[in-house]
Order: sequence, then structure tokens, then C-alpha cells
Amino acid sequence: MEQDSDYMKMRNIKNNTTAPSEHDLEISYSELNLPPASGTSQVRTAGEQEPSYAQVNFTPQSPHQGPEVTPGKGETGQETAGRSSKKSRCLSVVGLTVLMCGLAIITGLTVHVLQMDKDMTGLNGKIRNMSETLEQMLRDRRSFCTVFQNCSESLCPSGWEDHNQHCYRFSTDTVNWDSAKQQCESENSHLIIINTEQEQNFIKKFLENNPWGYWIGLTDGESEGNWKWVDGTPVSFTQWDQGEPNNWNDNENCAIIRASGWNDYSCSDQFRFICEKRALTCVEAADIEKYCS
Repeated sequence: MEQDSDYMKMRNIKNNTTAPSEHDLEISYSELNLPPASGTSQVRTAGEQEPSYAQVNFTPQSPHQGPEVTPGKGETGQETAGRSSKKSRCLSVVGLTVLMCGLAIITGLTVHVLQMDKDMTGLNGKIRNMSETLEQMLRDRRSFCTVFQNCSESLCPSGWEDHNQHCYRFSTDTVNWDSAKQQCESENSHLIIINTEQEQNFIKKFLENNPWGYWIGLTDGESEGNWKWVDGTPVSFTQWDQGEPNNWNDNENCAIIRASGWNDYSCSDQFRFICEKRALTCVEAADIEKYCS
């Protein structure tokens, strides 16, 4: 009867919708008679009593409760220290990379600036050379334009008379024939050569009121009676004075010109002389305006 009463209590607890209290479930293990474990089942004797449900002590557990594993303080510290060490190494690598990139950029900029300074120095030198060259060209242009302007006014140098694209200079000093020849050559000219009557008449205009004679570039010093001009060309036009040339005293191998005509004299005598050269190419006023305005 007592066992049936315990069984009914357990059944009522099981059917009850509320959870059993600790008082109802507390059964000491000393009151529970459990048979020893063995590999073969044992038959309970009639004298042995089965344990009642009231004598079983149950400990309530949460339906999802499992074994809790609480990490120790040492394990947590080691994990935190490991993460901190990895983070520090990453930050060090990033910082070193940034520093190297910065140094590379600064080095590149320095080299670039130095190269630019070098290029600017060379460029400034070239600019100075070009400026000097330009100034020299301007000076040459002004000089050239001055020559142009002088040529527009006269085709011959100052002190020379122009006629038919030729220039003539009448000397004021008296020398022998050889000295007169050398002086004309020193002025890029020669003793006058008269090839036409027109040229003869032009020269006579300067001699009409002049009593002196002037050496001309005519001689027969190589062969008596074979008169030649100083450029080696034969005589094609003559204007000898009456009775000339007469080679007086067998010593007259050079010719002079007077208003009356030509005459032969000794080459060592002293006379004035006439030099001749070609005039410069004519320069038109339009050319001067075009290049010198």
C-alpha cells in the first residue's frame, strides 16, 4: 500500500502542468537501493524491495543546458596579446611602406628640380647668345642700310667721280708712274684706261682749266711702240697730241693725259694720276625702303 501511494504521487507530479518543487523531488541517494551493475541480469528475490519513486532525488536541468566551458584568464590574455602583436606588425609594415614611398617621391622631385635648374641654366645661356646674335644682326643691318643710302645718293665712294658705272679719282699729289700704279691698286682700282671717245670727253672736262698732266695706265715699256693698258689689253682707242708719241731721248715709255691730248714721258717723271674702278651696283630707293624702313 505504501508503494502504491508513492507511485500515485509520482504520477500526479508527472501529470501536473507545473514543474515539481525541489521538496517533492529531493530523494537522498542513501535511501535508493540500486542493484550493482553486472554483465548479466539478476533476478530480484522476493525478500528484496524495489525502490520507491519518493526515494529518488532528481535535480532539475534546463532543457538546453549543456556543459559550460569557461576560458581561463591565462588563455584570454594570450589570445588578446596575439591579436595585438599581429596588429602592431601590420601597422609597422604599413608605416615603413609609406615612409619608403615618401622618400622615393622626395628623391624624384629633387632630381627633377635639379634637372630643371640645369636645363634653365642652359636655356638662359642660349637666350643670351641669341640676344647677342640678334643685336649683332641689327648692327649689321644698320650698317648695311647706311651703305645702301650712300649708294642711292652716289654709286662711287666719297671723293670719286662717277661716269657710266665707273668711278674716277683725280689725285692731288705728284708721283712717278710706278708709284701711281701701286697707289691705285691699293684702293682696289687701277690707273685709268680710256677705251671710248665718250670717256675721253668726260675726263677732259676736269682738265680744261688744269695745266698739269695726269698719268694714265698706258705704257710700251715691254716693247717700244707696242702700247698696252695696265690690264694687258691692247689699245683700241687713242687721243695722242700732235707729234706724239715721239719717245724723246729714247726714254719715254709711259703716257699722260692733258686737255689737248695724250703725250709720252719718262716713267720716272712726277705727275698727278687718275685711278679708275667699277661703280657699285645701283640700289633703287624702293629697295632701301623695303629693307631699311
